[in-house]
Amino acid sequence: MALQAKLVTHDELCRDCQACTLACSLYHEGECNLSLARLRVLKDMETYRFRILACRQCDEPDCMDACPNEALRPDEWGIPVIFQDDCLSCGECQAACPYNALFYDTRSGRYLKCDMCAGRDEGPVCAQVCPVSAITVETVEMA
Repeated sequence: MALQAKLVTHDELCRDCQACTLACSLYHEGECNLSLARLRVLKDMETYRFRILACRQCDEPDCMDACPNEALRPDEWGIPVIFQDDCLSCGECQAACPYNALFYDTRSGRYLKCDMCAGRDEGPVCAQVCPVSAITVETVEMA
């Protein structure tokens, strides 16, 4: 059995501080910019609750199946990532994601998706900086 890490979000704990999104964009893009994060925090105006949109690292990712150019594929850790050189920016991955967890960057014309901060010894930066543990990392056994 192989182990795989997954992000787990606890929307009921989220306080919309945006520490996760700012840390994500800073880690990946070198700047604090909410639109460059690989996750989003949204406020439901009817319930006044927050919802964290982040990749769930699905066992059978619809986003990977939808990609016509196989640009979305597992990296060396088994995490589905977008290989930008192969991406057509067609949006099929975004449309197929049941969690709305792929985001289009209008500046670069590319899609962004959580890669669990692949290669970062401390794990995903969003989980590390969340002051209320609304984002955690769970390790699961994969067949």
